[in-house]
This record gives sequence, structure tokens and C-alpha cells, in this order.
Amino acid sequence: MTTQLANLVDEGIALEREIKAAKKRLDQIKAELTTAAYADMDNKSLKYKQIFGSAGHFNATYKEKFEIDDYAALVATLGEVARAKIARKEEIKYDTDTRFKAALIAVFKGEYSSEVSVDEVLQRLGLDANTIKAVKKKLKGDYVQDKRTLESVGVTGDCEEELYAIRMYMNYQLVERFFGRLSDEQIETLRRAIFVEDGISVGFEYDSTVN
Repeated sequence: MTTQLANLVDEGIALEREIKAAKKRLDQIKAELTTAAYADMDNKSLKYKQIFGSAGHFNATYKEKFEIDDYAALVATLGEVARAKIARKEEIKYDTDTRFKAALIAVFKGEYSSEVSVDEVLQRLGLDANTIKAVKKKLKGDYVQDKRTLESVGVTGDCEEELYAIRMYMNYQLVERFFGRLSDEQIETLRRAIFVEDGISVGFEYDSTVN
């Protein structure tokens, strides 16, 4: 019994060492892939990048950290819309409606445009009218989710420019919905009332059922 327990201890130590070594190597791999993805994204002004292997792919996506600096200014500019879409917590934190938050981030970063519509992007990808109608209902303006949606209807390749155009137009729709009647001066007030900090989110995507 003592020998059996001792063997379990040795096996456990060996496994823990393997896990630590594997984690260290995984962190190194993620760091190298992140650096490569970030360099390409920065060079091409992209917000999303995939690096493909034979077993899956690596996703790199810009993510925004959103903060409200001047709640009073938002309320003064937007009135009941701000009160309805932003919940003020007791510890003076704000929980913002998802779509309203996305619109504010788009305004802050100037990342919205009506230059190319979603329909035009999908037409350029070769989708027919019925498919476009179905796909439009599933698009979110999120690179990873929208890439999967496009792949589900047979669109292959990186589609980085198309995904960016979709996001820009969907952001435009949100900005128009919430802030379409505001003047340029009021839009600038919104920008000064919030703060957005860019970060980068990375991860692997693969079929977990395959060993």
C-alpha cells in the first residue's frame, strides 16, 4: 500500500511538471501568435485577425474597455434615453445596455459609416437574395460571431475587409438609432463623457471532439 501511494505521489508530481511545462510553452506560443497578429492588424488597420493551422485557428480581436466619466453630461444631452439605458450602481459603477454601449463606443472611436451597407457587402460575397435576408438577421457586428455566420452559408477565406465593413455599418445603424438627432456639438459632449481603452482578446478555435 505504501509503495502504491508513493507511486501515485511520483506520478502526480510528474503530471504537474508536465502541465507547468505545457502551460509555459502554450503562453509562449500565444504571445508569439499575438505579436504576429497585432503587427498585421496594425499594419492593415484591422480589428480582427485569424491565423490558420491544420487543426484549427487562432483568433485575435480588439476589445474595448468602456467607462462612463460624466453621467450627468450624458443625461443632460440624451435625457430619458440615458436614464433608461444606463443603470447606476451603488458603488458608483454603471451597467450599460449592450446596444447603447456599442453605440457610445462607436461614437467615441469614430468607427461607424454608412458608406457600404450590409446588403452590398453580402452581395459582393456572392450570396443570393434569400441567403442575404437570412444572414442579416444573424449578424451582430462582432468579428468572430459574424465570421462563423458567413462560414455557415459557404463563405470562405479571411473576409477581414468585409467583416470590418459589416461592423462599421451596423455601428452606424446603432449611432443613428440612439443619437441620430444630435448636433455635432452634442456628439462631442458624448465623446468627452466616456472613455474607451483598446485591448486585444486572443484564443484558439478548434474541434474539441478531435484528439
